[in-house]
Parts: sequence; structure tokens; C-alpha cells
Amino acid sequence: MTVEQQILKGTEELFFRYGIKGITMDDVAKHLSMSKRTIYEKFPNKEAIVEILLKEHLKKHLDDCKKYRSAAINAIEEIFMMLAPLKELFETINPRILFELKKFHPLAWKEFTDFKRTTLLESMIANMKRGIKEGLYREDIDVNILAILRIEEVEIAWNQEIYPSSKFDLAKVHVSMLEHFLYGITNVKGHQIAEKYKKQLKN
Repeated sequence: MTVEQQILKGTEELFFRYGIKGITMDDVAKHLSMSKRTIYEKFPNKEAIVEILLKEHLKKHLDDCKKYRSAAINAIEEIFMMLAPLKELFETINPRILFELKKFHPLAWKEFTDFKRTTLLESMIANMKRGIKEGLYREDIDVNILAILRIEEVEIAWNQEIYPSSKFDLAKVHVSMLEHFLYGITNVKGHQIAEKYKKQLKN
């Protein structure tokens, strides 16, 4: 692992545990038992680290989407294959991260919103068209309207004013929203298949 990778990994650990805003370069240096000078030689500021970490996560998510799309035998399995890694992420990440990204890191936030409104939207539309073609999703749904609804639900689930982490489990909120959406677009056949995958996921 290179020095850059060590810094990124260590900073990500702190962000996931405590959020972004309260973490300083001093905290990163202490966490890694590394001099602050070494960190600044690799990264000019915390903003640069935030942007790189976000781009890495978005790239990984895109790679996962492509992998699961190819491996899944149908559109519903594709959705459920994405649930496991997302659930694991939501169980470990600080729920304030998205709020802090939006408020304090405008460049990284734009990167996220651009990704959401292009790549994620296209992925969702492709899945819905696949599900209709496979006879698992309702033929009367408007894929463009509902795909936007689905990607905006992701941000709603992170909103601490709507679902405060003191009262709600972030992973459960995301899973519940996705299940609600999926059962809304599936037909009878698709509903039965979704139930089967849901049971397998719990086992």
C-alpha cells in the first residue's frame, strides 16, 4: 500500500466513524501515526481527500452496477444483489456524511449530484426497462418518472431531519425504501420472485 493509499484509507475510517466536518489533518496524522508534513506532501488539503474518496466510491458503485447487471439472471435479482454491499455500507458509515458533504464541500457535492442524475438515473432506467421486457415489472409504469423518484429517495433516506439516526437505522431505512419501490413496480409474477429473493437475503 502506497503512502497515498494509507492516507486515504485512514481518513476514510475517520470520516465513516465521526463524519467529515470534525476531522482535521492533525486527526488524520495522529490516526496514522504519520507526520502532518507527509500528508500535505501528498494532498494539499482535506477537500482534496474528500473529492478523491468520493470519486473512488462512485467508481466502485458503478463497477458493482455493471457487474451485478451482467451476473443477475433477471432485473429483480440485479436489485437484490446490490442490497448486500449497500446494507453493509450503511451499517458502517456516519449518517451525517451526506449532509456535511452538501454543506461544506460544494465541489464533491456537485460530483455526487452529477453522478446521481446521470449514471444512477441511467442505471435505474435500464433496470426498469429490463424488468418490463422480462415480464416482471408492470408495463404501465413511466420509467423516467419513477427512476427519478428512486434516485431522490436515496438522498431523502440520508436526511437527518427526516430520518434522524437517533430514531432510525440508516440501513433499514434504505432497504425499506427500496423494497417499497420494488413492490410498487413489480407485477404479480415479479412480486413472487421478489419475495423469494427477500427470504434468501434474510437467511
